[in-house]
Amino acid sequence: MEHGRYGLTLTRTVNEVFDPWELSNFINNFGNEYYKLDLLRTISKELQHGVSPRNLLILNNPIKRRYFNFDYVDLTKDNHFFAFQSIGYPITLYPNKMILKISILIRLYKRLNTILTRNISTSILFQASKLIGDSFTDALDELTSAAIRNLPKTATGTLKNNILNQKKELESEFNEYLKYEHDIDDYITILDKNENDNVTSLEKFPLYFNSFFEAFNKIQKPLIGVYLEEENKVKILCSNHLKKREETLPELDFKSFGHNSPSFFDVLPNVAQVGKTIYDATQEQKVRNEQIKTEQLTQEYIVEKIETEKVKRKFLEEQIKNLQQKNSIQNNEISTIDQEIINIPATQVKIQAFDAYNQQTKSLNDLLRKNKLVVSKYESRIDQKA
Repeated sequence: MEHGRYGLTLTRTVNEVFDPWELSNFINNFGNEYYKLDLLRTISKELQHGVSPRNLLILNNPIKRRYFNFDYVDLTKDNHFFAFQSIGYPITLYPNKMILKISILIRLYKRLNTILTRNISTSILFQASKLIGDSFTDALDELTSAAIRNLPKTATGTLKNNILNQKKELESEFNEYLKYEHDIDDYITILDKNENDNVTSLEKFPLYFNSFFEAFNKIQKPLIGVYLEEENKVKILCSNHLKKREETLPELDFKSFGHNSPSFFDVLPNVAQVGKTIYDATQEQKVRNEQIKTEQLTQEYIVEKIETEKVKRKFLEEQIKNLQQKNSIQNNEISTIDQEIINIPATQVKIQAFDAYNQQTKSLNDLLRKNKLVVSKYESRIDQKA
């Protein structure tokens, strides 16, 4: 089959040969950076196509296993639910009551297991999850009762109280959300209508509006999905990156590696938009590096030194404005991920996503610099696969 893609050539800046460990480590890390850039592209498109920020979720831990073979996680099936919770608990871009309940239930399950010498069965966790719709208290009670049953006969009263306190603490967190639920809904209405672009999420309910991208920036290989309320399923974004496939093209293909002076990688991303983004981001970094050398560095490039959220927000707004002006006069070339981000409808989310994009491109450039590599070529190709 033929598949149009855009290739990158990564060339080493020094005459040093990669040893096998360096080679394996770099390929893995570069793949993770590529995956996160594609996630940002896909998140932007989902939001552009009408997905609510309430239904966009991320799990709080990285994917530890090599593969995750689900396009959709059906939360009504025990094996799907088990695979989902084994990674972590969900965090939504905007607060979602149902997902918050699932999150708290999973957190309670994991906390109770750290107290016990024998873990609560995952089948009990799954049974508890089915009670959420009718009674959240009953769902939490299902877990705490199972934990108490798992206590050894010699357990002290302190241990039992610890179990009950874990439930009480997380139940209080949910009640705190309920206390401000109407205020939160009103605030979301303001954000969705972009009626008050000067209000930052740090000033109101930071736990509910900043946690998604904080997790995205921190986690090397996150799992992100869209919650489908009516079906009680989670559509996994960029799932092709996570599955082992034999018949189709890989999302990132290292076509060749050469030891001749200097060493090089021939890389073929499956998403042309991400390949173009990587090339543009590395070329822009060259400009920044030259400005640093000539002491002409301006404030717009000192992202690491921005100290306050208001200054940071102003910086990001200016970047978005400049990019919008640039797009109005550009030709029909392939767009890059930052250009997708500026089309996100909600300003608040757009700014957060743009900040994540800046951090991700910096991380990619840091990885290349650490491995003494530069992107020396970018070209359109046709990949032939029998």
